[in-house]
Amino acid sequence: MTQTFAVSVEREGRWWVFEIPELGTGGQAASLDEVDREAQGVAAMWLNVDPAEVAVTVDVRAPKQLLDEWAQAEKDEAEARRAQARAAERRRAVVTALRNEKYSAPDVGRVLGISKQRVYQIEKAKAKASA
Repeated sequence: MTQTFAVSVEREGRWWVFEIPELGTGGQAASLDEVDREAQGVAAMWLNVDPAEVAVTVDVRAPKQLLDEWAQAEKDEAEARRAQARAAERRRAVVTALRNEKYSAPDVGRVLGISKQRVYQIEKAKAKASA
């Protein structure tokens, strides 16, 4: 039966230092990729079992202000996607309105400062959105 242990790890100098709180022990690894294997080995040695009988889940800790900045960037990116979708919908609405007024695709393009090919792309995108 495999035992699973929670491992927390953070960077200290040039090493990744990990703790296995449940066992009251830990260790270090030269790279983050090595932490799982090293922690599994330490836990197995601590319990005097085969490493195959031990599994670990690793929680990587980083400076809070940097993680907060990353989370804010993700929120900003999500808002930008929503704004871009709103802008695209508004553009489709304008192209549709002009075409409903019997403007040709080249005329719509000239009025809006885009190519007639772009007008057709916008119309095609509207057709996909409706489907």
